Amino acid sequence: MDKYVERISDKQLEKLLRLSGAVLVTGVKWCGKTTSSRRYAESEIILDNSAEGKNLILRANAMPSDVLNQKPPLLIDEWQNAPRLWDAVRREVDDRGKRGQFILTGSSTPLDDEAKQEIFHSGFGRIANLRMHTMSSLETGFSYGKISLSKLFEDGNMYISDYSDRTLEDMALSLCKGGWPNTLEDKDEDALEIPYMLLDELINIDVQRRLEELGLRKNSSDVRRLLRSYSRNISTQASKSLIRKDLSTNEETLFNEETLNKYLALLETMFITEDLEAWAPSVRSKTRVQGGPTRHLSEPSLAVASLGLSPQSLVKDFRTFGFLFESYAIKDLRVYSTALNGNLYHYRDAKGLEADAIMELRDQRWAMFEVKLFDPDRVDEGAANLLKIKDKMNYSTMKQPSFMMVITAGKYARLRPDGVYEVPISLLAP
Repeated sequence: MDKYVERISDKQLEKLLRLSGAVLVTGVKWCGKTTSSRRYAESEIILDNSAEGKNLILRANAMPSDVLNQKPPLLIDEWQNAPRLWDAVRREVDDRGKRGQFILTGSSTPLDDEAKQEIFHSGFGRIANLRMHTMSSLETGFSYGKISLSKLFEDGNMYISDYSDRTLEDMALSLCKGGWPNTLEDKDEDALEIPYMLLDELINIDVQRRLEELGLRKNSSDVRRLLRSYSRNISTQASKSLIRKDLSTNEETLFNEETLNKYLALLETMFITEDLEAWAPSVRSKTRVQGGPTRHLSEPSLAVASLGLSPQSLVKDFRTFGFLFESYAIKDLRVYSTALNGNLYHYRDAKGLEADAIMELRDQRWAMFEVKLFDPDRVDEGAANLLKIKDKMNYSTMKQPSFMMVITAGKYARLRPDGVYEVPISLLAP
């Protein structure tokens, strides 16, 4: 892809370079970290597994300050391959006393405690963090971007009425292709193959390399089985024990608890999995808020590939389509929340009342979202759930929600009579 497509996170990266001595950009492999960072860098070093990269890694570990002596901002790609650079960057930022000196990108972070203690001294005021994702619907062009979340935060009673011509088949295709930047100009049949290829490379090469580095047994089939189980439980609050049981039921062999924990931690540090944490608001009732995370992969098309699905199979299986569509929507909301300086959570109480997503801004404004594929009855159910949650909140200690929304794969955007917005994902924008 020759023409650069501007990313929503670009403005955030630009801002952080103005405010901090260095910026750490993390995210799953191939999400576009390096390409975006190069737009702001004046020099770069690539610490990959090429012959030149391996030589640079040796130099960086032996004489870290030596490789940093280049025109700033210096891009250090895959910095974690030379972990001593972390402290060297921190010292350089202190010594220079200037902002925007370094951009570090990484598709994994150190896992073992010894490495963490060695390199992760406080980066406060020195190294800012930016989590980058694969492309959202707006960035890929699937969303027309007519309904702005920021405008709804300003006026949660704003009247909207709009239309999207995207079909369920279009939605299934977008979900299966994923938000990989380098596939935007590919034919659909080629773009659909990319998640399968990337999943194989992650499992057979990148994860195996990390297992070896950590002194763990290399086993690509176990990793594949675990990701398949995770994908089967996507958009649910499946516990680790339930995932172990699922592995035993569907894959014949049960992971022991210690092995499962190590594998899950590894997948998280490589930004392959990205669970959605629970929101803990102040509620009037004594109903207990459940704190378990909702399971997600950072890019839903990897779950599609893990399960061996296609656009055609999704439109024949609305149940699976619905869970994957929710994960797709959550990823979009993560990207949009970055632009709004917000965080994303989920809500569920012990009585089963839930909101698939809560977006909370730094000024404590917040909004609730339910995600429903297209069934009008399910949309009504989602809206009713949001209204029930609204009634449970303790507004003596928090603000009223700015707005409530049911995100769909349908065609029509409207403000419902009950005050809840119904909006196709193909119309959303930050």
